[in-house]
Amino acid sequence: MRVDLITVPYRYDEPGEGLGAGPGALLAAGLPEQMRGAGIELTGPHEAHLDPALCEDGRTALNVGRLGADTSRLVAAARRNGDAALVLTGDDTAAIGVVSGLQQADGAGTPIGVVWIDAHGDFNTPETSFSGILAGMPVAILAGLAGPLWREAAGLAAPVPTDRIVLAGVRELDEKEADLIRSTDVRVVQASDLCDGNRLAEVVDSLARRCALIYLHVDLDVLDPRFVPSASTPSANGLAIGELTGAMSTVLQTGKVAAVAISSLNPGAGARGERSVLSAMKTIEGFLPSWTTTPGPSSSSVGG
Repeated sequence: MRVDLITVPYRYDEPGEGLGAGPGALLAAGLPEQMRGAGIELTGPHEAHLDPALCEDGRTALNVGRLGADTSRLVAAARRNGDAALVLTGDDTAAIGVVSGLQQADGAGTPIGVVWIDAHGDFNTPETSFSGILAGMPVAILAGLAGPLWREAAGLAAPVPTDRIVLAGVRELDEKEADLIRSTDVRVVQASDLCDGNRLAEVVDSLARRCALIYLHVDLDVLDPRFVPSASTPSANGLAIGELTGAMSTVLQTGKVAAVAISSLNPGAGARGERSVLSAMKTIEGFLPSWTTTPGPSSSSVGG
């Protein structure tokens, strides 16, 4: 299998700072060489850019959407070449562009599933969010519950129906966010159930039967803070690296994963940042052996 390595080195619209430095830190740590050494045929890295001429002061969501359009272009190109896409992204807002790219290559009507592994639900809207932080909203944006300008700017042609969304590893939800999730068909696998394996496998198997493609998104704060001590949004009682890669493998073994995103690595400075980068590298090393197949670019029908 061939993998196209794509980087989105932004947190919102600020390039190469804080979380935005995460993709570059992984490249500097030797990720491409590690992947090739593991027998992966690698293309890239290709970097998504936000054209400064398109950046508008005070319109962060629109800027993030426009960055997503370039992410979409790169993901679509990977799909059309028959490649899987591994996307290293500053924060979770890049997900809109990734799904947009899958739709662009395979058609807006293609049933795409989303498995979102994160300590947080990222299912807020401007009405439910306490903070207004966009990185807490991308799953709700994908579902079409908010952000029409953001989706349009990123080229997302169709929202993802909530019965095709799985939130896994969750252990922190805002009160209004939890109420919103309960009003949808989103499936939630709590962090306490993720290590069991059977619960996740059951939910993922059901999703895979109904979808032609799956997008697997991982926010590294799902790991316990002892593994990512520089995390910008640490959450106690998280997963060990082996538990995370085991959960990812359950999804990858469906053979339907077209894109994987690794998000929210804060390389920081000093030993804390170094440990976080090492944990991210170990995570990628751990799940890659399970990613042996990806659906062909013309795949548009649901099997089974």
